[in-house]
Amino acid sequence: MRLPARLAFRYIVQRRSSTLVHVISGISVLVISAVAAAMICILSAFNGIEDLVKTLFGTLDADVAVVPASGATLPEGWGAHLEGMDDVAAWAPVLEDECVVRANDQVRVASLLGVDKRYVEVSSIDGAIVEGAFAAGSDTTRVPCACLGLGVRSELQLRSQSDDPPLFSLSAPIRGKRLSSFRERAFRTVPMHACGTFSINADLDTRYLMVHLSEAQTLLGRPHEVSRYEVKGRPGVSQETLAASVAAALQSALGEEWKDVHIRTRDEKHKFVTQTNRAEKWATFAILSFILVVAAFNIMASLTMLLLDKKRDLEVLRAMGMPIAMMERTFGLQGMAINVLGGVSGALLGTLLVMGQAQFGWLTLEGSVVPAYPVRLSAWDVMGTLAVVVLVGGIGSSTMVRHLIRRQQA
Repeated sequence: MRLPARLAFRYIVQRRSSTLVHVISGISVLVISAVAAAMICILSAFNGIEDLVKTLFGTLDADVAVVPASGATLPEGWGAHLEGMDDVAAWAPVLEDECVVRANDQVRVASLLGVDKRYVEVSSIDGAIVEGAFAAGSDTTRVPCACLGLGVRSELQLRSQSDDPPLFSLSAPIRGKRLSSFRERAFRTVPMHACGTFSINADLDTRYLMVHLSEAQTLLGRPHEVSRYEVKGRPGVSQETLAASVAAALQSALGEEWKDVHIRTRDEKHKFVTQTNRAEKWATFAILSFILVVAAFNIMASLTMLLLDKKRDLEVLRAMGMPIAMMERTFGLQGMAINVLGGVSGALLGTLLVMGQAQFGWLTLEGSVVPAYPVRLSAWDVMGTLAVVVLVGGIGSSTMVRHLIRRQQA
């Protein structure tokens, strides 16, 4: 006589198991849940760090930059080709080069950014001003103003002691004059007022200062030249779409001169930082997956105890005609149920923890650029974690059940 599959399954599942089996099964669910929650929290932390790095290093950059394919500068008039484009919200010319900064017997080399009033429309520099005002984007007939990085200003020991901004000087080599022959006369020097201070991160703060574009062109001896055009896209336009649109417009407008231009997205500029963070994220994901494999041994222990506990029942069902494949399927489903229950509960717990950290900032960072540890929940991370839990647990459970049942029935 062959036992129906439905009755066999109900017989095995509904028969009461020992307390030890229930305890081990509960521990297995808790372990899987804890590992799944940890994976989601850690992956979300890496997402938050990636967003923070993009924000910090991208403060001075727009979505897309038009840079020279070769050489150092582009004609200032080429920016007119960006006007009226559907995908472009704003654009701004930027001239960048190295200069010598002097103040209070302190001398150092810094990167000079020449910008105009349009620069605030394409970058997030407004939110980085910590002292004074962003005066680099306004023309003036008196001593021109500059906005310095916090690190540059600290090294120069520039402190405001009155209503007048402190004075310093900028020097740049005069093109065509050899330093060995002319020495001091080979430099063009202009006085500047330190009207503002910005702070983004330690790297940028100690490298950059900003002046008006016309002042930078005069100091560097590059009239009507710029180093690049920063282009900001309209809301909803991706960097790749904006880059393709700008490239098509410039190629049509410039003709043969198009070969002198390269279109670079912000992600491409900071590709090394982004790729490093993502490599660390997936390496951590792989390590946690191995931990999940170790945690799966708890499930195997639970299934082993369950099989030993129901050994007599299996012998009865085997005598009634229950095939071995049905036994394997029944106990395999129980192992899968432990994995699914642990994975879903862990994913729910991890999601709640990440959302709570994002909303309330439970884990704070004293003295950091952000008040709380940054996190960002990704649906792909949650689904990937659940997939790994079910896959690892399912393969482990089915393999263990097949081995134990065939060994018992041999």
